[in-house]
Amino acid sequence: MDNTIKDQFRATILGQCVGDAIGLLTEFLTKDEAKKKVPDFHRSRWSEGDWTDDSDHMILILQSLLYCKGQVNVCDFAFRIKRWMKNGFPELGDLGGMGIGATTHAILNHPNFILEPQKIANECWERSQRNIAPNGAVMRTSILGLHQWEDLEAVRKNAIEISKTTHADPRCRASCVAVSCAIALMLRHTQTNLSRNKPVALNVEDIVQEAYNQACLVLEKVEQKTELHFYMNCRKLKKLQLSEHGKIGYTYKCLGSGFWALRQENFQKAIIKLVMEGGDADTNAAVAGAMLGCKLGLTAMPESWVTGLKHKDWLVGYIDRFLKLQEEMKLPLDERTSHDDLDCKVLEDSDKRRKEKQL
Repeated sequence: MDNTIKDQFRATILGQCVGDAIGLLTEFLTKDEAKKKVPDFHRSRWSEGDWTDDSDHMILILQSLLYCKGQVNVCDFAFRIKRWMKNGFPELGDLGGMGIGATTHAILNHPNFILEPQKIANECWERSQRNIAPNGAVMRTSILGLHQWEDLEAVRKNAIEISKTTHADPRCRASCVAVSCAIALMLRHTQTNLSRNKPVALNVEDIVQEAYNQACLVLEKVEQKTELHFYMNCRKLKKLQLSEHGKIGYTYKCLGSGFWALRQENFQKAIIKLVMEGGDADTNAAVAGAMLGCKLGLTAMPESWVTGLKHKDWLVGYIDRFLKLQEEMKLPLDERTSHDDLDCKVLEDSDKRRKEKQL
């Protein structure tokens, strides 16, 4: 893998975590409140420079891919997210998972979630009269735009499968496909440029259109496709109404934030402008940071933001392992590197039993 693409990998993952950490400062505030410094209990639960559940869940997908040697295993991911809810990342000093949305919380607490996650998620959605479409799936999907990025069909399928683990609504799936495919398409553009004598500038509108086409494959209703098109092509933050009462967690608002950011050229200015809109700012900025990070690269991010991440070294270790996995994806499954389940000193008894059964 070329170093330019490796840089995009790092910029996508670190960009998500940086955006997440910055966005926490104004999460759940209105635009007017975001202009003031408002200390409260919600923000005090995280240390300065720490990301939130948005990026935690992205990292859980990464860990699952490492453990399963690149295969998407929804039950393995379900196991991890439920364990995270109880313990967080113990090696980072977490006492439990924080910031879980109401939809995800209800699904994770179902006794059969680990065995049948997609079925449980679908049942929850059906009980809502098929009306709930929160942003808990799109917030974590950036990693799936990096995994198997050369195969757009695989990217789309992986995004759908992981989305359905907790979020069954087609709008949630479409959001995940759009974001993941946009990231993969940017990597593919870089790869094509590397083989050209004269590089061609990235055409963002072409990326948006193809990502939209891929996402529409998930949707059946014309009105859903029309709404998706609006959010993916909204060029003014004001029109996204990110702090709209009762709707800040809608998946398309987060999606719209990401595609608005994709059209920007300055990482710092874009993230600050976005989080100052308030609403579900950390989630919006996490997706925006991942997408704009992939486009602009690591050097476009403020150095203080990246070095200020609380657990940067731990995260970079996972990124390096993930890059190695990508280089091994063309090998047979049994020839790929085996990774430990977690970097914890002490695994839960259930983890130990699960490992023993697989030996």
